[in-house]
Order: sequence, then C-alpha cells, then structure tokens
Amino acid sequence: MGYLKITSELRSALGETYYKEYCVQNGWAYTSLEQIYKNPIHKNKLEFKSGFKIMLVKIPSEIQKEITSIARSTHKKEENPSFAYHFLACKAHESDDPENLSDMKPEDFRWIEVKTGYAKPGQNQFDTSKKLKISLFRCRVANVLAPPDEVKVFWDEVSESCLR
Repeated sequence: MGYLKITSELRSALGETYYKEYCVQNGWAYTSLEQIYKNPIHKNKLEFKSGFKIMLVKIPSEIQKEITSIARSTHKKEENPSFAYHFLACKAHESDDPENLSDMKPEDFRWIEVKTGYAKPGQNQFDTSKKLKISLFRCRVANVLAPPDEVKVFWDEVSESCLR
C-alpha cells in the first residue's frame, strides 16, 4: 500500500475530473484539444464525450478553421504536445439525438480552461482569446482537495477581470 503526494499534477487531474463530471450533470459534452489534435475534424464532425457516452458532433463551418488552429500543439515535439486551452465543450442537452449532434450553432460551443484554487488564465491564453469567435470560459474548481460533496465549481467568461 502506498500514499499519494499532493502534487500540482494531481490537483490538475482532479480539477479536470470535476470539470468532466460537472459537464455530465449539466448537459455539456467535451473533447480535449489533444483529442482534436490526434483526431481532427472529419466529415465536419468531431468526437465528444459526456461521461462514458461518445457522440459525434457536427462542427459548423464558421468555426472549423478556428478549432483546427487552436488545437495545434504549441510545442514542436510530437511526444509532448501542449495546447492553449484544455477543452472544447458544446451543449449536449438540447439535442433529440445526443449520440449524433448535427444541428449545432457556433454559439453552442465554448473553449474551456480548467483552473484549480484561485489560478487565473495566463496572459497568452487571454491574448489568444481576443482572436476567437468561440467564447473562452474558465472552469475554476476552488477547493479541489475537499470531499466531492464540498467541491465548488465556478464558471466565468474570460475577460480582463479574470487576469486581476
């Protein structure tokens, strides 16, 4: 038997886990930028998840170029890709067929940056957000190490105020 040390990687992984569960409980689907990088838009669709469900989501033509651009790695090394944001999310609860979301509009999508504690988006993330058609939201898991029923998840659209 062993014990886990509380590391920044563990905090980050817990934050992402709470974000994913929040999505499931509130009707959102998500895909990581790494997933988009590895499996780009094909036949106008991307694979999203909501819990254990996998769904194909039709990507509106107006935002395909942006998604492809943002899902590029900022590192040159293939074995260690890095991305500006964590996830691309979309509203999944309004579809009649949640396994094939084909009537999506650009405003149904959000870039997501998950932060734990009081961490703020970096200046580069904010600067990049000024070039986006898709809104950028911060999902902040304030007390990530608390028991699950005490964890608080906050959402805010990234703006100048998020950097202060």
